Amino acid sequence: MLGSHERSVCYRRPGPWPREVILKLDLRTFPAAFAPDGREVRALLLAAALELEGEGRVRVVRHGRGPLAGEPQEVRLGPEHVERAYEAAVELGFEPLAIGLCEVEAHAKSLAERSGVAWMRNYLGAVSSGLSRADPAALGMSRERFKSDWRELVPALTAAVGLAGGVAPAWERVISERLLGDSKLLGRVRAAVVGVLSRADPRWEGVPLEEATELLEVYGVRRKPGLIRCAGVAGLRVGSGEYRMEDFVPVAHLPDSWAAAWIDGLVAAGVRQVTTIENEYPFLSYVEESGGPAGLGARGEVAVYTAGFPTPALVDALAGLAERARGVVFRHWGDADVGGIRIWWFLRSRLGRPVELFRTTAEWVETEAARGGGRAISAAERRALERLGGELAKVEGEDVVASREVIAAMLGSGVKLEQEGY
Repeated sequence: MLGSHERSVCYRRPGPWPREVILKLDLRTFPAAFAPDGREVRALLLAAALELEGEGRVRVVRHGRGPLAGEPQEVRLGPEHVERAYEAAVELGFEPLAIGLCEVEAHAKSLAERSGVAWMRNYLGAVSSGLSRADPAALGMSRERFKSDWRELVPALTAAVGLAGGVAPAWERVISERLLGDSKLLGRVRAAVVGVLSRADPRWEGVPLEEATELLEVYGVRRKPGLIRCAGVAGLRVGSGEYRMEDFVPVAHLPDSWAAAWIDGLVAAGVRQVTTIENEYPFLSYVEESGGPAGLGARGEVAVYTAGFPTPALVDALAGLAERARGVVFRHWGDADVGGIRIWWFLRSRLGRPVELFRTTAEWVETEAARGGGRAISAAERRALERLGGELAKVEGEDVVASREVIAAMLGSGVKLEQEGY
């Protein structure tokens, strides 16, 4: 009954309530007690209900007529019973929702006072304010889920605040030890950390949570060796060895520690165009249709797979290439959705130069929408696109104009497209 109360609109509200919490004493609720051979269990159940009523912890409603007249029919919990009901439940091992609410609220307030990142402070303020009203919506949770998972939120919020403030890129267990004092804890609460950051960091607004599984890589958390996955023609000198990028077929998977050699090789090869591609299969398909690494190299192009939002190491490598090869044209092929546009904007912002949109155009969105293609954008995605369009309105550049046109096409058609559908 207290669990039902904690999920109800009456939780933490003084009386009178619009409706008491009702527990029926019948076969459907207690099948064992009301089975043909359940007389003893039924007797104990009814006795317990009457005992709780006698202690002022519930109110019992009795059958008014028939052979069961006078026997308990249902148990009701009203505002006058809540405090004493909790006392009895705690003695039996029940944990009140208020414990988690108070704990996480206090922790969020404490972290907000220490955080140097404005958007994280704002988010933590929303979390603590919501929890003070028993509303965990800012965490993307119902009360029921919050109650079962709140212990994960304490380290998850701590880790998210640390990552938001900036950490030196390192392996997950190393960062976990630094931030949480436990090398394995970040791995155990990884999903909760991703959930916090995806809701707190404005960069991920409107990006569905299922598309943010590798989001921690952007903050420098490494779970697997970093790679530059690319295709093109270049000679790489690493230590005493020499390698040809075109020999890696269908595409090269180079350690990100080879970034300097990769940049040197592309500059020496006279690369003129860099095409970054968001998703794996479009990347592989594009390399194949371009005639493989040799075909790309023949026209002075290198294709690079970003795997969604690129890692700091990959962004640094691309920025290094942009710095060394001033005449190189950068372009990006991604999904026509919130995430795709944000990845393009992330790259453009970090590279500090125009990044053309490739294939993901307003015309493509409008054509596919007219054919009935794509998936409907959600209200949250619409708000995110409108806000992103407003941000881009303050920026000049042909590539920015093209991106605003894609946003307008998505908002006008009400659909988003994945690049695999091109």
